Amino acid sequence: MADLLTDYADHRARDQAQQLRAAVPSPRIAMLGGIGLNEDADASFAGLLQSPDLPLGTMLTVSSHAARLPGVAQTDMNELAQILTMWAERFMPDHDRRTLLFGLSGAFAVAAAAPLFDRLPPGERERMAGVLADPDRLDETAITHAERMVQASRRQGDVLGPHAALQVVMAQRRMFQGILQAKPSGELLRRSQSVYAELTQLVGWLLFNIGDYQAAQHYYDEARTAAHDAQNVELVTYILCTMSHLATWQGKPRVGIDHAVAAEVWARRSQSPSALAYASDVAARAYAADGEWDACDEALDTERAALADIPTAAPAGNWWYFYDESFYWATKSGCSLLRGRPQDALAANAQALTLIDSTNLHNRAFTLAFQSEALMQQGEISEACQILSGVVRMTAVHKSRRVDQCILELRDQMNTRHGSTKDVAELDETLRTYRDASLLKGRRNNS
Repeated sequence: MADLLTDYADHRARDQAQQLRAAVPSPRIAMLGGIGLNEDADASFAGLLQSPDLPLGTMLTVSSHAARLPGVAQTDMNELAQILTMWAERFMPDHDRRTLLFGLSGAFAVAAAAPLFDRLPPGERERMAGVLADPDRLDETAITHAERMVQASRRQGDVLGPHAALQVVMAQRRMFQGILQAKPSGELLRRSQSVYAELTQLVGWLLFNIGDYQAAQHYYDEARTAAHDAQNVELVTYILCTMSHLATWQGKPRVGIDHAVAAEVWARRSQSPSALAYASDVAARAYAADGEWDACDEALDTERAALADIPTAAPAGNWWYFYDESFYWATKSGCSLLRGRPQDALAANAQALTLIDSTNLHNRAFTLAFQSEALMQQGEISEACQILSGVVRMTAVHKSRRVDQCILELRDQMNTRHGSTKDVAELDETLRTYRDASLLKGRRNNS
């Protein structure tokens, strides 16, 4: 390279990586300047960053300015990671820099999900404030925004996890309780009841993932009643599906079958292929958990046929945004695992992973956990541990008790089947790094 540059012009200035280095000669100086600090503030700012309780607001400020550094938008993620690591090393040359980087990863996740909060323009903001002050002012524009708000809250939970989304959703639900007490009429009443039912179901879903199953059941029951009051058949189907899922997860597959059968009845009345497909999906899981393999296969066949009937361009209800063909393959994989067929499970899992929405951390985490379990059943413990370690790292910000329970159950199975191997010890180290150490003593509890 040196010989080439001796005889020819230097074009490094045209290289994107070189442009970034020139624009940011020192990650520390660039970051301090972007945040509005100077060299004199170096020591105090470094001290703040080294605090074990670094405020989320400070991390969001750091991450948002980091995202606006020259060239970052065109930078490869590995290169960006190197820049942030260099920056952290300047501030924290000891092992504590891991704490800083881990905190920043959470801040970046929050920043990435910020559009989900759906900020309103001034006119709509005033309109919604007027509705809150006087529910009689509810109109088409306000209710349409509220419906979008619910979908945004669902996606927020997918990205950030149940704890981050729960308080916002509870506040939205209380708001619609007040609106319903004002007794809107006609179509506005039915739509308001549907929004309230959705928010109530979403509270139950978030509590389910936090691990409070009794509270989740309470909200699901209330949501089903509200959806019936709204005469929203498709929403009733969806809520019954989530009730089936909850029962099956708690080790009550026959209760899960009851809810799934009811969901299929309402799904056929709704004439929605999405509703029928998802109702068949939860039915297959419940039948598999109860060991009813013929019924499980029949439910999977029904789901596959209904999937083919879903028009690609047709708008789906907000509650079906997450559902696609990847669910069929993931459920087929999970059922094959329960049946003791790891090779079939891996084949179906591979299909699911090619189709799944990678931004939905919740669904991706469980699909990868199925892959890890299938590999473990085949005796491929090293690869199974690597995949499960990836799930631990991927869901560090998205804190779901159900995900943690799944991880711990698989880890315990690995210990039972293969003993304390080097791979399992490395998995435990990953758990200690990305989770509270007490989790290593935990066990799955579905009571």
